[in-house]
Amino acid sequence: MMSNDNTLPPVPQRVESQRLLIRPSTRADAPYLKRWWNDPQVTTPGGNQAGMQYDDDDMETWFRRYVDGRAHSTHFVICLREPTEQPIGEFYIASDDRPGCVGCALIIGEPSLWGKGYGSEALAAYAEALFATGTCEAIRIDMRVDNVAAQRMARKVGFAVEHVWANGQFQTMLLSRAAFELHKVRQAEIAAGLRR
Repeated sequence: MMSNDNTLPPVPQRVESQRLLIRPSTRADAPYLKRWWNDPQVTTPGGNQAGMQYDDDDMETWFRRYVDGRAHSTHFVICLREPTEQPIGEFYIASDDRPGCVGCALIIGEPSLWGKGYGSEALAAYAEALFATGTCEAIRIDMRVDNVAAQRMARKVGFAVEHVWANGQFQTMLLSRAAFELHKVRQAEIAAGLRR
């Protein structure tokens, strides 16, 4: 699921966008995470068609391994900011084997909220905050080649396909800091009517 590698530099711990808050996962989030991870509708786009089938013991092990006692979180919950900071998804950052690059993944765990732009908003907000730290020059995200919604989400933020895996089922998309800045300029030009 995610790397337990402590070589990752500290990453932003709280990020806000217009509609969302991304904050470290806590044990209070366990019911949401367990429900999302066990829901085949949520996990199938990522390639896990049966859900993860986590029980309470699995959740306890996961929290001990990835959350408890960490000085800096690498697993986050995406919440609606208003009115009650309702959790709607998860986001995590992992070490990457390329210097200056991190891997990430996210899900919107509430299918009723799919297609409303929450994934791309969370990804853009976190990219902005992460690049502002100066600790990272690129973000990688892996996804199934048939996950059209995830590809659309990543492209909306400026990601581009880096390569398709040898098995032909997955691809890696990459967002460099320079590409993200250029994408923001282009989006501003479109909003101002200067570009289509």
